[in-house]
Amino acid sequence: MAEKNDDFEKEDIVEQNSEALNEEELHVFSITDEEDEEHHFALVSEFEDDGKNYWVCEELFFDEEDEISVDEEAYVLFRAEEDDGNTFLFSLEDDEFEKASQKWNELCDAMIDEDE
Repeated sequence: MAEKNDDFEKEDIVEQNSEALNEEELHVFSITDEEDEEHHFALVSEFEDDGKNYWVCEELFFDEEDEISVDEEAYVLFRAEEDDGNTFLFSLEDDEFEKASQKWNELCDAMIDEDE
């Protein structure tokens, strides 16, 4: 379990470079993993499935000049739970990831069908 941290030091850099990511406004947060490494994410979308809330995120990568890049072909899913006004993010086990990922793909297909 990881609590999201909205106050990471590279937030100003993200705001300055958000146009490069083709995003008008990004909800950016960081989490620290079990190995005490910090990871930065942008929230792409949220959805609910079977009463659980999921966040679809892209991981942000910073180079030596603090330029931001993302792997637009990959996404990270977290289960998000609220407690006393705090958001806690949970990694998904394989079965839950497969189910939530399938739901996300169905939602994406539906959005594409609407646009056509």
